[in-house]
Amino acid sequence: MNQFDFLSVLVSIIIALGLTHLISSAAQLIRRRGRVQMHYPTLVWMAVLFLLQIQIWWAAFYRREFTHWNFFGFLLYLLIPILISTLGYLLVSGIELELEPEFDLEREYYHNRRWFFGILGSVVVISLVEDAVRTGTLRFELNAAVRLVLLLGAIAGFGIQAKRAQLGIAVAFLALLLAYIGLFFARL
Repeated sequence: MNQFDFLSVLVSIIIALGLTHLISSAAQLIRRRGRVQMHYPTLVWMAVLFLLQIQIWWAAFYRREFTHWNFFGFLLYLLIPILISTLGYLLVSGIELELEPEFDLEREYYHNRRWFFGILGSVVVISLVEDAVRTGTLRFELNAAVRLVLLLGAIAGFGIQAKRAQLGIAVAFLALLLAYIGLFFARL
């Protein structure tokens, strides 16, 4: 077992926990659909988080050849799936969804909106810093440029409260994320 194999186990566990929460929350929303006030931006963000978790795991494969791991570099990398998993809990709290007789996804979304977008923006910044620490250089290339546009989307979500804008931001973020995955991560 090499360093990457050893370190990737913890990353995989965190991603699995995040995916488990998203999938079980989606099933709960379907199951309790008569008692849940649906909110389209929340549903779009759930799809975004699902894709981000898969993309993080997929991108981990590219780190298999990196042999100079250190604790703080790994901690930076580990923060990415941890924070993405946290975002799933901010969108839909499994316990509240199960226990409350009525659950309003829109109320929950706006209650946690600034935290959600603050953490989402932090993930983008951490991914850029982690790249710089791992490679030893700060490069501005298309990959970094797309992530900076994603950061702008997180900033817009943090600052703009209008309901239509929130849906537009979520859909635009999803579209850009799909394009990003298609451009950089379509094949192993």
